[in-house]
Amino acid sequence: MVFFIILGILAIGFGILWFSWFEEKQKENSQTSYSGYKFSENQTPEDDSPSISISRESIEEKPRVEYNKISEVQSKGSERAFSEEKMKEINSQAYELYQQAVSQPSAEAFFKAGEAYDRSYSSFWGDNVFGGVDYRSFLANLGVSSIGEAGAKQMLETAQESLVISCECYVRALSTNPDHYWSNLHLATALAASLQVEAALSYWRKSLQLNQPDTSQALLGDSMGFDHRSVAVKEIIYRLGLGGFPQSFSSAYQQQKAIASKKLGSSPYLVKNIHGLGN
Repeated sequence: MVFFIILGILAIGFGILWFSWFEEKQKENSQTSYSGYKFSENQTPEDDSPSISISRESIEEKPRVEYNKISEVQSKGSERAFSEEKMKEINSQAYELYQQAVSQPSAEAFFKAGEAYDRSYSSFWGDNVFGGVDYRSFLANLGVSSIGEAGAKQMLETAQESLVISCECYVRALSTNPDHYWSNLHLATALAASLQVEAALSYWRKSLQLNQPDTSQALLGDSMGFDHRSVAVKEIIYRLGLGGFPQSFSSAYQQQKAIASKKLGSSPYLVKNIHGLGN
Protein backbone atom coordinates (compact mmCIF):
# COMPACT_ATOMS: atom_id res chain seq x y z
CA MET A 1 0.00 0.00 0.00
CA VAL A 2 2.80 2.41 0.91
CA PHE A 3 4.42 1.66 -2.43
CA PHE A 4 1.29 2.66 -4.34
CA ILE A 5 0.88 5.84 -2.28
CA ILE A 6 4.48 6.83 -3.06
CA LEU A 7 3.96 5.98 -6.71
CA GLY A 8 0.82 8.13 -6.81
CA ILE A 9 2.62 11.07 -5.21
CA LEU A 10 5.45 10.79 -7.75
CA ALA A 11 2.93 10.66 -10.61
CA ILE A 12 1.15 13.78 -9.35
CA GLY A 13 4.46 15.56 -8.94
CA PHE A 14 5.52 14.64 -12.46
CA GLY A 15 2.17 15.82 -13.82
CA ILE A 16 2.52 19.19 -12.10
CA LEU A 17 6.04 19.63 -13.48
CA TRP A 18 4.91 18.73 -17.00
CA PHE A 19 1.91 21.05 -16.83
CA SER A 20 4.13 23.93 -15.65
CA TRP A 21 6.52 23.29 -18.54
CA PHE A 22 3.66 23.17 -21.02
CA GLU A 23 2.18 26.42 -19.70
CA GLU A 24 5.58 28.11 -20.01
CA LYS A 25 5.91 26.96 -23.63
CA GLN A 26 2.45 28.34 -24.37
CA LYS A 27 3.42 31.64 -22.82
CA GLU A 28 6.56 31.80 -24.94
CA ASN A 29 4.56 31.08 -28.11
CA SER A 30 1.97 33.72 -27.29
CA GLN A 31 4.69 36.33 -26.87
CA THR A 32 6.52 35.52 -30.10
CA SER A 33 6.24 38.42 -32.51
CA TYR A 34 7.01 38.86 -36.18
CA SER A 35 6.99 42.09 -38.14
CA GLY A 36 4.27 43.70 -36.06
CA TYR A 37 2.33 40.44 -35.66
CA LYS A 38 1.83 38.53 -32.40
CA PHE A 39 0.69 35.01 -31.88
CA SER A 40 -2.78 34.98 -30.35
CA GLU A 41 -2.90 34.22 -26.65
CA ASN A 42 -5.33 31.38 -27.28
CA GLN A 43 -3.23 29.77 -30.01
CA THR A 44 -1.11 26.70 -29.32
CA PRO A 45 0.93 24.57 -31.72
CA GLU A 46 -0.65 21.42 -33.01
CA ASP A 47 1.35 18.23 -33.37
CA ASP A 48 0.69 18.26 -37.10
CA SER A 49 1.42 21.97 -37.58
CA PRO A 50 2.88 22.24 -41.07
CA SER A 51 6.53 23.01 -41.59
CA ILE A 52 6.75 25.60 -44.35
CA SER A 53 9.16 24.76 -47.12
CA ILE A 54 9.42 27.43 -49.81
CA SER A 55 10.04 26.57 -53.44
CA ARG A 56 10.19 28.80 -56.50
CA GLU A 57 7.15 27.09 -57.99
CA SER A 58 5.03 27.64 -54.90
CA ILE A 59 5.41 31.42 -55.01
CA GLU A 60 5.24 31.84 -58.77
CA GLU A 61 2.89 34.71 -59.42
CA LYS A 62 -0.53 33.76 -60.72
CA PRO A 63 -2.81 35.99 -62.80
CA ARG A 64 -4.17 38.78 -60.62
CA VAL A 65 -7.29 40.87 -60.83
CA GLU A 66 -6.89 44.16 -62.62
CA TYR A 67 -7.70 46.99 -60.22
CA ASN A 68 -9.46 50.26 -60.90
CA LYS A 69 -7.25 53.25 -61.49
CA ILE A 70 -6.63 55.29 -58.35
CA SER A 71 -7.95 58.40 -60.14
CA GLU A 72 -11.37 56.75 -59.92
CA VAL A 73 -11.35 56.51 -56.12
CA GLN A 74 -13.64 59.44 -55.44
CA SER A 75 -16.01 58.60 -58.30
CA LYS A 76 -16.35 55.07 -56.90
CA GLY A 77 -17.65 56.27 -53.54
CA SER A 78 -21.01 54.57 -54.11
CA GLU A 79 -19.22 51.20 -54.29
CA ARG A 80 -18.15 51.41 -50.64
CA ALA A 81 -19.96 49.24 -48.15
CA PHE A 82 -20.62 52.19 -45.82
CA SER A 83 -21.20 55.91 -46.05
CA GLU A 84 -18.49 58.30 -44.93
CA GLU A 85 -20.65 59.21 -41.95
CA LYS A 86 -20.71 55.56 -40.91
CA MET A 87 -16.96 55.19 -41.47
CA LYS A 88 -16.39 58.16 -39.19
CA GLU A 89 -18.73 56.74 -36.55
CA ILE A 90 -16.88 53.41 -36.56
CA ASN A 91 -13.43 54.95 -36.10
CA SER A 92 -12.96 58.71 -36.34
CA GLN A 93 -9.15 58.62 -36.31
CA ALA A 94 -9.03 55.98 -39.04
CA TYR A 95 -11.54 58.02 -41.03
CA GLU A 96 -9.22 61.04 -40.94
CA LEU A 97 -6.46 58.88 -42.43
CA TYR A 98 -8.89 57.68 -45.08
CA GLN A 99 -9.77 61.26 -46.01
CA GLN A 100 -6.09 62.10 -46.33
CA ALA A 101 -5.60 59.09 -48.59
CA VAL A 102 -8.48 60.14 -50.85
CA SER A 103 -7.16 63.72 -51.12
CA GLN A 104 -3.58 62.57 -51.76
CA PRO A 105 -3.81 59.01 -53.06
CA SER A 106 -0.87 56.68 -52.48
CA ALA A 107 -0.42 53.06 -51.53
CA GLU A 108 1.09 53.98 -48.19
CA ALA A 109 -1.71 56.42 -47.35
CA PHE A 110 -4.46 53.90 -48.03
CA PHE A 111 -2.51 51.22 -46.20
CA LYS A 112 -2.28 53.37 -43.08
CA ALA A 113 -6.02 54.01 -43.20
CA GLY A 114 -6.71 50.29 -43.59
CA GLU A 115 -4.34 49.42 -40.78
CA ALA A 116 -6.13 51.85 -38.47
CA TYR A 117 -9.45 50.11 -39.16
CA ASP A 118 -8.01 46.59 -39.07
CA ARG A 119 -8.62 44.24 -36.14
CA SER A 120 -7.38 40.99 -37.67
CA TYR A 121 -4.22 40.64 -35.57
CA SER A 122 -5.67 40.13 -32.09
CA SER A 123 -6.89 36.88 -30.57
CA PHE A 124 -10.25 38.62 -30.17
CA TRP A 125 -10.56 38.62 -33.96
CA GLY A 126 -10.46 34.82 -34.47
CA ASP A 127 -13.60 32.79 -34.01
CA ASN A 128 -15.32 35.38 -31.83
CA VAL A 129 -15.98 38.04 -34.44
CA PHE A 130 -17.66 35.79 -36.98
CA GLY A 131 -19.09 33.21 -34.59
CA GLY A 132 -22.10 35.46 -34.13
CA VAL A 133 -23.88 33.13 -31.70
CA ASP A 134 -22.22 32.39 -28.35
CA TYR A 135 -22.01 35.80 -26.70
CA ARG A 136 -21.19 34.35 -23.29
CA SER A 137 -18.09 32.74 -24.76
CA PHE A 138 -17.27 35.97 -26.55
CA LEU A 139 -17.46 38.00 -23.34
CA ALA A 140 -15.41 35.41 -21.46
CA ASN A 141 -12.65 35.39 -24.07
CA LEU A 142 -12.64 39.15 -24.16
CA GLY A 143 -12.43 39.32 -20.37
CA VAL A 144 -15.40 41.68 -20.14
CA SER A 145 -18.81 40.99 -18.67
CA SER A 146 -20.18 44.42 -17.86
CA ILE A 147 -21.18 45.29 -21.45
CA GLY A 148 -23.82 42.56 -21.57
CA GLU A 149 -25.14 40.71 -24.60
CA ALA A 150 -26.34 43.85 -26.38
CA GLY A 151 -22.93 45.45 -25.95
CA ALA A 152 -21.23 42.29 -27.20
CA LYS A 153 -23.41 42.23 -30.30
CA GLN A 154 -22.58 45.87 -31.04
CA MET A 155 -18.87 45.25 -30.53
CA LEU A 156 -18.98 42.32 -32.94
CA GLU A 157 -20.88 44.35 -35.51
CA THR A 158 -18.34 47.16 -35.33
CA ALA A 159 -15.43 44.74 -35.66
CA GLN A 160 -17.00 43.11 -38.71
CA GLU A 161 -17.65 46.48 -40.34
CA SER A 162 -14.08 47.54 -39.59
CA LEU A 163 -12.77 44.48 -41.43
CA VAL A 164 -14.75 45.37 -44.55
CA ILE A 165 -13.43 48.93 -44.56
CA SER A 166 -9.84 47.85 -43.94
CA CYS A 167 -10.04 45.43 -46.89
CA GLU A 168 -11.39 48.22 -49.11
CA CYS A 169 -8.45 50.40 -48.12
CA TYR A 170 -5.89 47.65 -48.81
CA VAL A 171 -7.37 46.99 -52.24
CA ARG A 172 -7.19 50.72 -53.02
CA ALA A 173 -3.58 50.74 -51.87
CA LEU A 174 -2.80 47.87 -54.23
CA SER A 175 -4.57 49.62 -57.09
CA THR A 176 -1.82 52.26 -56.76
CA ASN A 177 1.07 49.88 -56.16
CA PRO A 178 0.44 46.11 -56.53
CA ASP A 179 3.88 45.49 -54.99
CA HIS A 180 3.15 47.24 -51.69
CA TYR A 181 4.17 44.46 -49.33
CA TRP A 182 2.24 45.39 -46.18
CA SER A 183 -1.01 45.91 -48.06
CA ASN A 184 -0.67 42.47 -49.62
CA LEU A 185 0.13 40.85 -46.28
CA HIS A 186 -2.55 42.64 -44.27
CA LEU A 187 -5.20 41.90 -46.90
CA ALA A 188 -4.09 38.25 -46.98
CA THR A 189 -4.36 38.05 -43.19
CA ALA A 190 -7.74 39.78 -43.03
CA LEU A 191 -9.19 37.49 -45.70
CA ALA A 192 -7.79 34.43 -43.93
CA ALA A 193 -9.32 35.63 -40.64
CA SER A 194 -12.67 35.78 -42.45
CA LEU A 195 -12.10 32.25 -43.82
CA GLN A 196 -11.90 33.40 -47.45
CA VAL A 197 -9.31 30.83 -48.51
CA GLU A 198 -9.76 31.20 -52.27
CA ALA A 199 -9.67 34.99 -52.10
CA ALA A 200 -6.63 35.09 -49.81
CA LEU A 201 -4.37 32.81 -51.86
CA SER A 202 -3.05 35.33 -54.39
CA TYR A 203 -2.23 37.88 -51.67
CA TRP A 204 -0.30 35.34 -49.61
CA ARG A 205 1.52 34.26 -52.77
CA LYS A 206 2.42 37.84 -53.66
CA SER A 207 3.56 38.49 -50.09
CA LEU A 208 5.87 35.48 -50.29
CA GLN A 209 7.38 36.87 -53.48
CA LEU A 210 7.97 40.28 -51.91
CA ASN A 211 9.19 39.17 -48.47
CA GLN A 212 9.55 35.45 -48.01
CA PRO A 213 10.91 35.32 -44.40
CA ASP A 214 8.31 37.57 -42.76
CA THR A 215 5.45 36.07 -44.75
CA SER A 216 6.50 32.53 -43.88
CA GLN A 217 6.50 33.46 -40.19
CA ALA A 218 3.09 35.10 -40.56
CA LEU A 219 1.65 31.96 -42.16
CA LEU A 220 3.13 29.74 -39.48
CA GLY A 221 1.94 32.02 -36.67
CA ASP A 222 -1.63 32.24 -37.99
CA SER A 223 -1.81 28.45 -38.38
CA MET A 224 -0.74 27.61 -34.80
CA GLY A 225 -4.09 27.22 -33.14
CA PHE A 226 -7.34 25.28 -32.99
CA ASP A 227 -9.83 27.92 -34.12
CA HIS A 228 -11.38 28.18 -37.57
CA ARG A 229 -8.93 30.84 -38.73
CA SER A 230 -6.07 28.41 -38.06
CA VAL A 231 -7.87 25.75 -40.10
CA ALA A 232 -8.23 28.24 -42.97
CA VAL A 233 -4.53 29.13 -42.86
CA LYS A 234 -3.51 25.46 -42.78
CA GLU A 235 -5.58 25.00 -45.94
CA ILE A 236 -3.89 28.05 -47.49
CA ILE A 237 -0.45 26.63 -46.66
CA TYR A 238 -1.43 23.36 -48.31
CA ARG A 239 -2.91 25.11 -51.37
CA LEU A 240 0.27 27.15 -51.77
CA GLY A 241 2.25 23.93 -51.91
CA LEU A 242 4.16 24.67 -48.71
CA GLY A 243 3.37 21.45 -46.87
CA GLY A 244 0.70 20.10 -44.58
CA PHE A 245 -2.55 18.40 -45.54
CA PRO A 246 -5.94 19.43 -46.96
CA GLN A 247 -8.36 20.44 -44.23
CA SER A 248 -11.91 19.34 -43.53
CA PHE A 249 -14.42 22.08 -42.75
CA SER A 250 -17.08 21.57 -40.10
CA SER A 251 -20.61 22.92 -40.28
CA ALA A 252 -19.64 25.52 -37.65
CA TYR A 253 -16.75 26.61 -39.89
CA GLN A 254 -19.10 26.94 -42.86
CA GLN A 255 -21.55 28.95 -40.77
CA GLN A 256 -18.81 31.31 -39.67
CA LYS A 257 -17.55 31.68 -43.24
CA ALA A 258 -21.07 32.49 -44.46
CA ILE A 259 -21.35 35.33 -41.94
CA ALA A 260 -18.01 36.74 -43.07
CA SER A 261 -18.85 36.32 -46.77
CA LYS A 262 -22.08 38.23 -46.31
CA LYS A 263 -20.26 41.10 -44.59
CA LEU A 264 -17.52 41.33 -47.21
CA GLY A 265 -20.11 40.94 -49.96
CA SER A 266 -21.82 44.12 -48.74
CA SER A 267 -19.02 46.01 -50.51
CA PRO A 268 -19.50 46.11 -54.29
CA TYR A 269 -15.91 47.34 -54.53
CA LEU A 270 -14.54 44.20 -52.87
CA VAL A 271 -16.79 41.89 -54.86
CA LYS A 272 -15.60 43.53 -58.06
CA ASN A 273 -11.88 43.52 -57.23
CA ILE A 274 -11.17 40.42 -55.13
CA HIS A 275 -11.31 37.20 -57.11
CA GLY A 276 -12.83 34.23 -55.32
CA LEU A 277 -14.56 36.19 -52.57
CA GLY A 278 -17.22 34.04 -50.91
CA ASN A 279 -16.01 30.83 -52.60
